[in-house]
Amino acid sequence: MKYIRKSIQELKEYYVPQDKYEVKLNQNESPYDVPKDLKEEIVEKFMNTDWNRYPSRTAAPLVEAISEYTNFPKEGIVAANASNEILQGVFQAICDAGDKLVAISPGFAIYPYLSKIMDLDLTQVPLLDDFSFDVSAIIKEGKDAKMVVLALPNNPTGTTISIEEIEEIAKKINGIFVVDEAYFEFSKKTAISLLDKYDNIIIIRTLSKAFGLAGVRLGYLLTNTEIAGAVQKAKLPFSVGIFGQIAGEILLKKNEYIKDVVKKILDEKEKVFAELQKIPSIIPVPSFANFILFKTQNVSGIELFEEMYRRGVLLRYFSTPRLKDTLRATIGKPDQNQIFLKTLKEVLQDA
Repeated sequence: MKYIRKSIQELKEYYVPQDKYEVKLNQNESPYDVPKDLKEEIVEKFMNTDWNRYPSRTAAPLVEAISEYTNFPKEGIVAANASNEILQGVFQAICDAGDKLVAISPGFAIYPYLSKIMDLDLTQVPLLDDFSFDVSAIIKEGKDAKMVVLALPNNPTGTTISIEEIEEIAKKINGIFVVDEAYFEFSKKTAISLLDKYDNIIIIRTLSKAFGLAGVRLGYLLTNTEIAGAVQKAKLPFSVGIFGQIAGEILLKKNEYIKDVVKKILDEKEKVFAELQKIPSIIPVPSFANFILFKTQNVSGIELFEEMYRRGVLLRYFSTPRLKDTLRATIGKPDQNQIFLKTLKEVLQDA
């Protein structure tokens, strides 16, 4: 262990159960796979591509498709092996060891994870009691920070912040402001209109959620050309392979199926939320994403998680003090959601 950096020795490995449960609602994945005809088109193009040649270093055809999808100039776009790699590239391009990073808590676990790897000085601003954003506190802590990062909407709470508040933060802090829009297709909220006004904003998105490409790993950022160029240099070359570039290009250009998928998931979210509200010991948090965080009152969070797990329903449990009696449920297909609700009620009745 003497050869390993102290910060890595102290780091807890990022882990989420990958069990192939019939009702797997723990990773905010889309319950709907990519349509078969589109898969066949992707595979056909992949089979007719030279595998012995390196792919485009900048994933140029994919970036062109992202540009068309977002209506944003390709010069300000960087594609990567999922939004996690984009985040890593941003951290490496912007921050030095010891720099101050501001995130919110509870928030996406990857932010403090990367902060620990890079030996950053992390300040986590607590969300308010209702899990809304404490904008004034974020601004106060962000004024002397190298970077502020938050998700719009937030993971794991599903709560959000207005674009006006995003602009207020960007205007009043002195460093980089990373807005993680992983759930944009569900929330329909984006800070993209602010990119022309402020040179310190970076937007990050993923194709893992609404597009159903969690297994392919594709993400991208939108920002000004200077920052985009720096992040492109910071990330490893050729990180997006031929298959990912082809899959992303085709699905972004033929994205009509996404509208149907998103509508189905949002309709189901409303139904699940309404049913959770009817359960006396459960308090669901209104969500702008494809998941619902809920508090449990008559049984501890870990006990409920374990019993649901034992009965075949895999949810997400968080061990942090603020979330110790909460669980997060990804919205699945109608039959999966019904099994989740039925099992939840049964477990609570037996408690």
